[in-house]
Amino acid sequence: MKYQDSIEQASEKAALTVAFLQRHRLAAHPVNYTVIYEYINGQNDGLCLAIEQKLAVQSSFDDFVLAELYSQWLTPQHQRQEELTQQVTTMLAKLSGTTDIASEAVQHYIDVLDQALLGLDPNNANRSRDSVNKVISATYAIKASQQKLKDQLDFSNEQCHALRSELDHLKKERQLDPLTGLYNRLAMQEHLDLWLTENPGRRIAAIAVNLDHFAQFNQDYGFGVGDVILSKVARKIASYVQESGLPVRSGGEEFLILLPDVDLRTAGEIAEQVRKGVEKLRFVSAKSKKTLPKVTISLGVSIYNTAENWHQFLSRSSKVLQEAKVRGRNQVATELMLAT
Repeated sequence: MKYQDSIEQASEKAALTVAFLQRHRLAAHPVNYTVIYEYINGQNDGLCLAIEQKLAVQSSFDDFVLAELYSQWLTPQHQRQEELTQQVTTMLAKLSGTTDIASEAVQHYIDVLDQALLGLDPNNANRSRDSVNKVISATYAIKASQQKLKDQLDFSNEQCHALRSELDHLKKERQLDPLTGLYNRLAMQEHLDLWLTENPGRRIAAIAVNLDHFAQFNQDYGFGVGDVILSKVARKIASYVQESGLPVRSGGEEFLILLPDVDLRTAGEIAEQVRKGVEKLRFVSAKSKKTLPKVTISLGVSIYNTAENWHQFLSRSSKVLQEAKVRGRNQVATELMLAT
């Protein structure tokens, strides 16, 4: 994040940043302020696109969303990934230069061979000897060129393996929520894009999950205890998701289960199993050893509509979840209930 603004330009961007935060009822703490200032600055294309997509479908912003955007686009891990990409580009450029030189050397060797073949004369020993010497000299030259190419290929291969390993590690880190270990919104978008690229008409069920009265729980017992509860609930939710599905932390106390090739009825049954599983969990305070209140969840089940983008899909899933809240919490609602 490099800025070369004048005082006037920086003041104007700061005012626009604060206005954005106030409009979306966001606290102006460092993470939120940094993300929105960078968005107002307009130089981070990935961040700007992510925010513009959310604004286009009137998606809500909160501290969790801003923290996730910060993690994805402004952290050292993201910057390191950009550096690795540049290293790959540099490596390929060097390799390309070496192969160009090797290609020229091969062409020169072919030209020498052609000339030497024309120079071979059984009736002229001296001329034939000169031709053979030229071939021998050219052979040593092409050997040296090919050895250089091999050395460069070996070095590039070692670099490639190291860079790939680090890139895979960074990609995995960027796709996982650090608290719960579930996938984050970035991974969710990538999986949705992949599924729909493979089959544009693919049926995808979504189970939106929200912990009931969790804000009050955090207020009563502290965010440290709340984080422990979130982590354990997340593991319980993930235990009901088979390998083909995707368990996601989509908000502060919100989760989303994406299930490809699953119909509404089956998804509803899975949601009910998840609800019962979480309801059976029991928590004990590590300090006081007292049993903590039971935690329950509300769930909303919907099916992806090919006419909508994934932001609209998530927005509609949230509306179905709210229906479960309205009906009394600790229950499952489906999109069919919105019409009743």
